[in-house]
Amino acid sequence: MIRDASEADADAGPSVGAPRLLVVDDSDLERSALGLLLRKHEYEVDEAADGQAALLLIKKRAYDLLLLDLHLPVIDGFDVLAYLNKHVPDLPVIILSGLPPDEIGDGLHRLPSGELPPLLTKPVDPQQLMQIVDLKLAGELP
Repeated sequence: MIRDASEADADAGPSVGAPRLLVVDDSDLERSALGLLLRKHEYEVDEAADGQAALLLIKKRAYDLLLLDLHLPVIDGFDVLAYLNKHVPDLPVIILSGLPPDEIGDGLHRLPSGELPPLLTKPVDPQQLMQIVDLKLAGELP
């Protein structure tokens, strides 16, 4: 039986070549800048502008790492994290957020674990981001 490419992608495990990352941010400028930075470091990058688009991509394709903004339209980052905790618990995540600390803390009750993955506050330092991406992909960060 021959399957189409979308079915093959859905069954694929983490990528064999360059790590595949998903960048989720509602700011076109920030999302594009992050994508460009990551591609310069030879990562395969997909982008989503909101949590709903991110979940559709996650259900369709395997990713090695997710870079996730918390403040998103439609489905926010906390809901994406809750979905991942249930359905893709092994997907490494780095949070990128400009939310004030009290708003981040208020969202923690919505997560089964009550904990956030590594968090970088915006504006993100590109060098620091790349160090954390590398450590997370190497399994050296929780």
